[in-house]
Amino acid sequence: MSHPIHASPAASTGLRRRWDEARPLLGPALLWCVLHGLVSLLLFGGSLLSAVERLAPSLRPLLLAGSVVQALFLGLLTFVVTLPLVSLGRRYALVPPVLSAVAVAMLGVDALVLSSLGFHINGLVLAVALQPRALAETGLSSSEVWLAALGAVVLLGLDVWAGVRFVRRRQGPHRVLRAVLVLLALCAGERLLSAYLIFAHGGAVQHAATTLPLQAPVRMNTLLVRLTGHPPAAGLRLGVSPEAGVPAATIDPTAVRFTRRPDIVVILVESLRDDFFRPDVMPYLWRRAGSGTRFLLHHSAASSTDYSLFSLFFGLEAQRRDAVVGAGRTPLLFPALKANGYHQAFFAASSVDWMGLKDTVFRDVQGGLRTDYQGRSHVRDAAMVKDALAVVETAPKDTPLFLFLFFAGTHFDYDYPPRSAVFSPAWDGKGGLATARVPAEHLKARAWNAAYEVDTKVEALLSRFEAVRGTRPLILFTGDHGEEFREHGRVGHASDVTASQLHVPMLMFDERLPPGEVDAVTGHIDVVSTLFDLLGDTHDPADLGDGIPMSRPDPERYLLTTIGWEPRYALIGQKLKVRFGAGLPGTELTDIHDQPLPDGQARFAAEAPRILRRLRGDKEPPASVPASAPAAASPALP
Repeated sequence: MSHPIHASPAASTGLRRRWDEARPLLGPALLWCVLHGLVSLLLFGGSLLSAVERLAPSLRPLLLAGSVVQALFLGLLTFVVTLPLVSLGRRYALVPPVLSAVAVAMLGVDALVLSSLGFHINGLVLAVALQPRALAETGLSSSEVWLAALGAVVLLGLDVWAGVRFVRRRQGPHRVLRAVLVLLALCAGERLLSAYLIFAHGGAVQHAATTLPLQAPVRMNTLLVRLTGHPPAAGLRLGVSPEAGVPAATIDPTAVRFTRRPDIVVILVESLRDDFFRPDVMPYLWRRAGSGTRFLLHHSAASSTDYSLFSLFFGLEAQRRDAVVGAGRTPLLFPALKANGYHQAFFAASSVDWMGLKDTVFRDVQGGLRTDYQGRSHVRDAAMVKDALAVVETAPKDTPLFLFLFFAGTHFDYDYPPRSAVFSPAWDGKGGLATARVPAEHLKARAWNAAYEVDTKVEALLSRFEAVRGTRPLILFTGDHGEEFREHGRVGHASDVTASQLHVPMLMFDERLPPGEVDAVTGHIDVVSTLFDLLGDTHDPADLGDGIPMSRPDPERYLLTTIGWEPRYALIGQKLKVRFGAGLPGTELTDIHDQPLPDGQARFAAEAPRILRRLRGDKEPPASVPASAPAAASPALP
């Protein structure tokens, strides 16, 4: 028979005695931790001011006041971490000063990382820092590092000494619980205010409100829409930011000079992963590819549409979206096309209204964006092609034409008419959530049929375009992102940075691109610089954005990609892929197709300096494939 175990009277007395010894120390310990939390304002001041300056003057005081509350939260968090050690009694006086000093040191390092790399400390940063050659990349010698470390230890030691004296000398009765509750209420209020400001003024507020570490973004858009009757701000509201309406690139659109002006057709297809580009699934485009250039390792910048299109037309990495679009900046591409005499027309059968793209990426396009199509997705696609061809039929032939089409058929639930029921057995498209019981092969067969239908419509569009205009246009064909079919347990996209969700086909047809296949890593951020390069503009690609011309690819580059709405990232190189960020305790090292690498750690160690330079934004002379040389890494497609 078991008996309950009771603490001995002596043990209970000892615990109460130590609690009585530590209790008077809690008040000064809380104050010491909170004061150290405020130090974060000094450490992150530069990054914070830079983020706040992008906002309208009326918003800046609110965000700066909120950052003070965020700093108090960091101090409160440090204090809470110390509480389990009150059992040390008098010796508890040492705990808050030590943890506060360590926290400030970590915040200092994080501030340096943020200002240098654009990230807070994460698994990738730590993994790179631990590599033997990482120190050499900082430009510091070993003696300088040891001297800096010694200075830091001395300062931390002095801080701990002062903290112990502070805590012991100021001990006495304090209403610690009330103070903690007040601080918690302030922190909760700050997060709610930030949520409202994000709703009312867009992504630039979120960027500023998450500058300090450990500030989880709070969104209440659905609730606030119901309460206010207004939609959330898309970000391009004139007056919200002094930057609103200004191109994100530093170049004046009127300074862009194209030495050639071919017609341009940009075709974007929803959820089209790279391995869907096969002769049986997309036969028309496959045949056309024999005279075009196929980029075998092309990746979307994000696995979600709004972030992907931001990168496609801004030429910037997707994680910049909230700061850039939220501040009201616009793409350079569209006004540059206008300045060079292009007639522009934009059509989207895939709904972009709910993502705010009509008010962000496409806000200033000439002629606007036609996206009010109704019915099933393959019906919307057909109506879109009809409208696009109407523009082709009526546009003056002596005026160059820029045409953008966004096909919806390959988006879930992968819709198509009977004529494209080529692959079977295929899911019937019914049930929605019931797809959990549908075999992945049946889901993929339905998606193949949808891609087959899109391929048919694209061919009809291009054939008629060429017949009417009398020449082949510069054609760019790609997907906005990919799609998973339970390769990692999910169906869909916008949930990870896997190859299934990021690796998309990229085909280009232009007289300045030799036919063939290019196996260097390319991405959506390269599209703007590629178009400018092919059209003869001579501006430095670095002035256009983050990309490089795909006409001059760099086989040694690393492409930074993300989910978009969640801070999970992947650095993708030709021989190594590094996944890191939210939900990952460290880094995951694989090949470009997410397959494990037996020598992954060795590859990572060898590439760590290059990865560090990539994150810092350092420009390296690309080991490029010249535009005049054959672009094919293997024989041209048949």
